[in-house]
Amino acid sequence: MDADKKEILPEIEVKANELAFFGKIAAGVTHELKNVLAIIKESNGLMADLLGMLKETPFVYREKFLRSIGRIEEQVRRGTEITSRFNGFAHGVDHPLASVDLNVIVAQTILLAARFARLQNVELKGAVCDRPVMLIVNPFRVQMALTMAIEVFTACMSGGGSLLLQVREDLDPPGLDFYFDGEFGEKVIKEAVTEFSEWREFEELASMQDMRYEWLAPGGGFSLFFARTLSPKQTPS
Repeated sequence: MDADKKEILPEIEVKANELAFFGKIAAGVTHELKNVLAIIKESNGLMADLLGMLKETPFVYREKFLRSIGRIEEQVRRGTEITSRFNGFAHGVDHPLASVDLNVIVAQTILLAARFARLQNVELKGAVCDRPVMLIVNPFRVQMALTMAIEVFTACMSGGGSLLLQVREDLDPPGLDFYFDGEFGEKVIKEAVTEFSEWREFEELASMQDMRYEWLAPGGGFSLFFARTLSPKQTPS
């Protein structure tokens, strides 16, 4: 092995260890946050029960309390979903290759990338399958690639719109379709994305995961295909 390769390999190992450490801490923090949210939910439920028990007792602020309880309940639900998805994202660095459900990856990515889309006035939507669509991939890199694609697509959509990610189990190999509902200015999306450095990073990550893509009719959409698949019957428990 030449000197250059000897210098590169330790650096790769250090970065892998750093990423694993980040994932471990992030997963631990999200577990704790879920516990905090569970306590808030329990306390909020207790307040709702007490108001229900005292509904015959005059209380001028009853309706305000009930509205606040409802808002707290909704935010706890939202917070629990976000932390659960982020926990799954953090565990994505546990193994370089893992058997994962594409439906889970897409749902997770949409939730975590939704804010970036909103900043571009684009609504991010998802459509998953009823059955698992199992892949053997690096979960972290796949989610990173999908997020990069989403960021580039939404940045190209002038004036806002919506972006739908639809899991396709009827394809061979299975895939993921992106459907655009918005304007892309003077350039079609196929040309517009090439102006972003993130697009080159997306292409590199996709290649590393044996993913290939093709453009649909002009302005119609984009399809991403995953080569490494694992049937649900073969999925390790």
